Amino acid sequence: MSYIDLNRIEFVITRVCSGKCKHCALGELPDKGECIDAVAAATAVKHCAKRFSVDSLMTFGGEPLLFADAVCRIHATARDAGIPRRQLITNGFFSHDDAEIDKVAQALCESGINDVMLSVDAFHQETIPVESVMQFANALVKYGIPSLRVHPAWVVNAENDNKYNVETKRLLKLFADRGIRASNGNNISLSGNASKYLAEYYPPSADMDLSEPCGWLGELNCISINPNGAVSACAEIGNIYNDDILDIIDNYNPYSIPVLREVMNGGVAQLVEFAKAQGFPVDISDCRSTCDVCRKIFDAEKLHGGEKYAGSKQRYL
Repeated sequence: MSYIDLNRIEFVITRVCSGKCKHCALGELPDKGECIDAVAAATAVKHCAKRFSVDSLMTFGGEPLLFADAVCRIHATARDAGIPRRQLITNGFFSHDDAEIDKVAQALCESGINDVMLSVDAFHQETIPVESVMQFANALVKYGIPSLRVHPAWVVNAENDNKYNVETKRLLKLFADRGIRASNGNNISLSGNASKYLAEYYPPSADMDLSEPCGWLGELNCISINPNGAVSACAEIGNIYNDDILDIIDNYNPYSIPVLREVMNGGVAQLVEFAKAQGFPVDISDCRSTCDVCRKIFDAEKLHGGEKYAGSKQRYL
C-alpha cells in the first residue's frame, strides 16, 4: 500500500535569511550558510515527475535568492519535466548591487518560474527596505514574469485591527499603486519568533479535541525537502542525499514511525501519552491547535527520543 500520491513538492532552499522578522516560524536559528544540493534536488524532481502527476513545485526559505543558482536549477528542471505551476516565495532582498538584482530577476524568469510571491508586510519591512523589494519587483516585471504578487503575513487574520496589520495594508498599497496585486497571504501561527513577540494578540484557545485522528498523514500529496536533504511529511521520512526519492516514497509508512503511528492510531491525545511514556513529556498549555501540539512533541522527540532510531532505517520505513 502506498501512502503518498504526490502532486506537490516544496523545497526549503536555505534557512539563512536576509531578514530578522518577529513573526518568523523558524525562530532565531544560527546562520550556518547551508544550501540545498541543487543536483540532488533536481534529480528528485525528475524522478517524481516521471512517476506522479506533479501539479506544482515551490521554493522558499530562509531567503532562497541568497542561493539563486540553486533556485533556478530546480525550477528549470521542473519546467522541463512538465510541472505546470512553479512558485517562488522570496522577501526580494538578496543583494545591494543593482546589476546583480537585475541579473537574478532575468535568470528567474528564464528558468521557468511563473509565480513569484514577495513577502511584504510590517514584519519584513522592519529590517528590509521596501525600496529594494520594489526595485526587484520592477526587474521581474521588465523580464516578463507571468505572475507577481505581494504575499503578506497577518496577525490573527487580515480583518484583525492591530498596529501590524495597519502597517501591512499601507505597504501593500504602495505595490497596488504600481499594479502589483496582493495574495491572501497567510495568518501567523504562534511558533518560533511569533510565540515570543506576538502572543498578546492571540487569546488562549478553547479546549482542543486531541482525540480526533489526523486526516492528513495517511494520504499525503505533498512533501517538503529541507536544505540538509531531509524529506519531511510532518516527521522526517528519509533523505535524498542517502536514498532515491522514489524509494523514500515507496517505503513511507506512518504506522512504523513511532510518533506518526501514535497520531494515526489515537490522535494527538495518544501522542501526548506516548511522549510521557517515553520520558519527554511536553507542556502544551501554549499550543493553539492540534498541529501545534504535534510539532512540539515531534521536536521534543528529536531531542530526547530520536537517538533510539538514529541510524536505523526502521525510522524511515
